[in-house]
Amino acid sequence: MTSSAWESYWKDHSNQDWWKNPAPEVLDLIRSLSPIDQPKVLDLGCGLGRHAIAFALAQFSVTAIDASAEAIQHLRDWSRGLQLSIETQICDAREMKVPNETFDVVLSYNVIYHGSREQFARAIRQVRRLLKRKGIFFFTCPTRDDGKYGFGKRVAPHTYRCEKSITPGDIHYFADEKDLAELLTGFKIQARWKSEGYWDNQGEKQFFSNWHVRAEKF
Repeated sequence: MTSSAWESYWKDHSNQDWWKNPAPEVLDLIRSLSPIDQPKVLDLGCGLGRHAIAFALAQFSVTAIDASAEAIQHLRDWSRGLQLSIETQICDAREMKVPNETFDVVLSYNVIYHGSREQFARAIRQVRRLLKRKGIFFFTCPTRDDGKYGFGKRVAPHTYRCEKSITPGDIHYFADEKDLAELLTGFKIQARWKSEGYWDNQGEKQFFSNWHVRAEKF
């Protein structure tokens, strides 16, 4: 999806309500962490900011980035209304200019698999650069059991331009367990599980299968 398409997507208020509710597994992550021991969090590809807000409400120091100016403006307005201080940047996750080992926690929910495998790998290398030693990385990505896998134009191995995506035309990379282990070089995988079910994609029930991964930087 192009940057202009993302701007249009976030401007459509009918798309916003669902994206304002934090995912239960992210709330579980927050409860497992301490803002005293791991205070600095990066929400990488924050969208409207549902998880950045949740971390800030739990007293973490939060930085949130997204390529969409519309999404970042929404987060700025939302956080201001709640009297929360959240640092924001409009930029691509793979190009963030921040010193090495800045963050204790990096969250990337439904973001870094957009693109090729090399783009996915580059994003993970960027995360590792940004994390402090023993920092926590939590992310999601689709498995090869996902209903979108194998549909649309195949642009590379396990990589498809997905017309059945919530944002049609997105390129998605689909990973398996071996892939995740290779991609997470320099990390210890603490937990990895699949979340599966059905979602309503414009009136059509569509099967989803996503990896949820929690890893610690060596």
